[in-house]
Amino acid sequence: MAITRLSALGFASLLLVLATVLLTDANQIVVRTTVICALAIVFFATRLLPEMLTAILCFLAFLALGSAPPEIIFSGFATSGFWLIFSGLIIGAAITQTGLGTQLAARLFAKTGNSYRRAVVLLALCGVGLGLLVPSTMPRIIVMMPIAVSLATTMGYATGSRGQVGLAIAAASATLLPTYAILTANLPTIVHYGALETLYGTAPSYGQYFLAQLPVNVVRLGVLIALLVSFAKSAPTTTAQRPETSSAAPLTGLQMRLLAVLSVAILFWASDSYHGISPAWIALGVAAIVLWPATGFLAKDSIKSSIDMSPAFFLAAIFGVSAVARHLGLDTTVADAFIPHLKLSNGSDFGNLYAMTGFSAGLSHLTTAPAAPVVLAPLAGSMAQASGWPIQTVAMVQIIGISTPLIPYQAPPFIIAMSLAYIPISTLTRVCIYLAIGVALLGLPLTYLWWRAISLL
Repeated sequence: MAITRLSALGFASLLLVLATVLLTDANQIVVRTTVICALAIVFFATRLLPEMLTAILCFLAFLALGSAPPEIIFSGFATSGFWLIFSGLIIGAAITQTGLGTQLAARLFAKTGNSYRRAVVLLALCGVGLGLLVPSTMPRIIVMMPIAVSLATTMGYATGSRGQVGLAIAAASATLLPTYAILTANLPTIVHYGALETLYGTAPSYGQYFLAQLPVNVVRLGVLIALLVSFAKSAPTTTAQRPETSSAAPLTGLQMRLLAVLSVAILFWASDSYHGISPAWIALGVAAIVLWPATGFLAKDSIKSSIDMSPAFFLAAIFGVSAVARHLGLDTTVADAFIPHLKLSNGSDFGNLYAMTGFSAGLSHLTTAPAAPVVLAPLAGSMAQASGWPIQTVAMVQIIGISTPLIPYQAPPFIIAMSLAYIPISTLTRVCIYLAIGVALLGLPLTYLWWRAISLL
């Protein structure tokens, strides 16, 4: 019955697209494309159709309507994000197939034992700690997810069980969201402040940024741990899979070689500000080494038989939708239409904080987090003028909005996490919503009080 309803909804959506094309003028490209973009977002968020099929239909619809030149429609394949997820799928498979993930998980198990609470806390802290070392979330996700899955298996949680999903989400969410307290940890922050420096000649110091973003991210981490600890309740376990001892076997030669390759990659990721090599190209180099037959990390036919590349096409389509929307000016049209309704005013600091955060979060879902700064940064000046706030304060609020996803597709690292760790999108969406509620009810009031104490407001 559920499948029938989903099929009917999908068919009705396609009819809506057809009706829009038939009932609008051929030169009303913006209207037609807006419908395609909106439906693509709905399909990606709900998985009414397989991601690969939705991606292909998006590309075909944009081409048929002439929404943008092909180089813009397919620009997602040229982004570093596409190659990061492509390489990440290969690296993740190697970590799993060589047994390195299991070995690392066994060493974590020595610290956690059978305590699900300790496992959630340790994975969350490892994810946040890695944010201090590696200035890009996708490489951190690539490293963390196979370890989280292996730890769940070591603890006796079957693949797809509530316990396994909880540990995977703990690692993925903590690796991404609380690390927004670190200026260098996430691409959207780097892009945002690069654009602000270009436009307004202003950028915060590492310490200023950390202090400003601290309250909301402490709330995120606390709510995340409290929420995911509950996943242990009634979680099915297979006690026969639990190790009888906490000692781990020595690493094999193959595992030590892969660990050495990953260590060098982490070193390069952590020092990209010195050498200037993109994290995507570092990951692609690691993927090439992993696929090289002589290394023995993967079987020769693994990329054909055991590595699902559909998440990479999924991400390329999301970037394509964002690029087409920007090409037609949909993002700035929405911004211009909504900013006057935010009711920003000098002296209404508490209301301004909520209005700007909500607007920034909503707009980031129209584009995705990495692309949102391109739209939001130019709007910081008009927001600052309307609210009476400094540009720096407005920028800090925009980051809170960008870092508060309601739907996982807004944050591309979640896409690779779902593919590497068998996370259902419905479960991750619920976690995102709960975290957003935590930000709204606790994070923003604490931020308001904290900013007044440190004279940011």
